[in-house]
Amino acid sequence: MIIAIMPAHNEDKAIKKVAERTKKYVDKLIIVDDASSDNTNAIVKKLGSIVVTHKKNRGLGGALRSGFKKALEISKSDEDIIITIDADGQHVPEEIPIFVKEINKGYGFVLGKRDLSKYPFVKKFGNFFLNLFTNVVCGTNLKDTESGFRAFTRKSLKKMTFKGERYEIAAEILYQIGKNKVKSSNVDITIPIYVKGVGVFDGFKNFWYLLKIRFS
Repeated sequence: MIIAIMPAHNEDKAIKKVAERTKKYVDKLIIVDDASSDNTNAIVKKLGSIVVTHKKNRGLGGALRSGFKKALEISKSDEDIIITIDADGQHVPEEIPIFVKEINKGYGFVLGKRDLSKYPFVKKFGNFFLNLFTNVVCGTNLKDTESGFRAFTRKSLKKMTFKGERYEIAAEILYQIGKNKVKSSNVDITIPIYVKGVGVFDGFKNFWYLLKIRFS
């Protein structure tokens, strides 16, 4: 079984099309509406997907943790694949089979690597050093550690415990990958649109959070 988790907060402009495309490549789609104030919730309830609704905004970390919990409830086999994909159109659902193929080579975690060549210099600069420091602290060897397009096996995901509420969960995922010695890999992914997302300051906050959980 392939399960996709799609966190969403005020994504009524893009989510219908992204969700419909995603459903072609997965068996179950879990959409976590993180207290949207637009029409996101009304739209996703008509898509025939599994919808988890937050009454209060809990951030990306909170949305992913709700999605992981629901996915592990639905999934029955350790070989099932659980994908995280964004709702805003910056990820290409048609590339889900690339993750599945890589997982089927024996990896427990696969991370999408973006081509950042067209990104602003400050973004590329911050991403380079954040990758370096994150891998050193986590004992991993992965590129584009802030990427939100990921795949886990159920077996690897159920070993992990997450507490991050917002963007820091990206670093926490890598920490759990290293801590649990999960066999990992990168795959190249396409980014059709640039979404500002995590800024350099957010990246440093994520790294500070990582240091706290690593050495606490």
